[in-house]
Amino acid sequence: MTSLSVRGLTVQRARRTVLADVSFSAAAGAITAILGTAGAGKTTLLAAIAGLLRPERGAVFAGNRDVTALSPRRRGIALLPPGTALPAARTTAIALRRLTRRAARSQVTLLDALSPELAEIPPPHLSHGQSQLALTAARLLPQGDILLVDEAGMALDDPARATLAAHLRTAAQSGRTVVLATRSPAVALLADHLVLLAEGQVLQAGTPASLYAEPCTASAARLTGPANILTGRIRELRPHHFIWASGARFIQSADPDMPRPTLGAEITVCLRPERIALLDPHESADNTLAAEITDVRSAGPLLHVHATTQLGDLLIASPSWRPTFYPATGQPIRLAWSPDAPWVLPAP
Repeated sequence: MTSLSVRGLTVQRARRTVLADVSFSAAAGAITAILGTAGAGKTTLLAAIAGLLRPERGAVFAGNRDVTALSPRRRGIALLPPGTALPAARTTAIALRRLTRRAARSQVTLLDALSPELAEIPPPHLSHGQSQLALTAARLLPQGDILLVDEAGMALDDPARATLAAHLRTAAQSGRTVVLATRSPAVALLADHLVLLAEGQVLQAGTPASLYAEPCTASAARLTGPANILTGRIRELRPHHFIWASGARFIQSADPDMPRPTLGAEITVCLRPERIALLDPHESADNTLAAEITDVRSAGPLLHVHATTQLGDLLIASPSWRPTFYPATGQPIRLAWSPDAPWVLPAP
């Protein structure tokens, strides 16, 4: 099994710095996700790791071997870029065989996992998502201890994306190192390790759970999912918590591992929508805030409630299963959260 280490990678294209001092590690037998919006540098990063682009500075290590100066074929790294179309053939199975030059019976493909009868359909009759999965199936086969996957450009629907994630998990369990570039927080949070990329730089790296719960910046918080970013000033300091205010006053638990805040200092917190509760008229809580509902949308197990408050517009993700009351647009309500619900963002 071979791990991957990227050290200080800098890439310029057309005199513009696309990647700036990018460093991260990807463990063997695990999935590492590179999460970023369009233009963050994800595709360029994979191309540089695979040897298709020469970096201005930095190094790529496959295990203990420096492969920076090696050609793509000598790196032991397989790159799975997004495809465009299957070759012309009577059936999809034949098209896959032509792509891979292997016997169809030796292939364990994503297409088989979806529906075996799709193998007999001519490629032009496949939907876009099915065609992309077939291409992915063919390209998952190349040998290489390290597999790079550019999911961001595949335009897969949710079921196809879930199928891809399941097969990448199988590849990782077989001992391969899998690096997945994606724009989808839902896909990225299924990985073992997560790297947040923005404007060609690493914002933060760690486990998906830690990055979701403890983002380093507001940008990092928004990359991993919906986030309410609130600001105020510290008004009181107490042994295990402090009071911050922005019109109203709120109690915030003090993290013993973080620096003690300063009285009067500005504070910025990340409050995830699922950490906010809708109070009925008879309930009380440590932190409450008057609000008016501006929109309610169903999202399966959750209700996405938009509300306007003195802190600004907030998003609340409330369980839809037997709610205390069903929120409605225009309804005045009270919001609540516990003192340990927000995460205090480190001062810049």
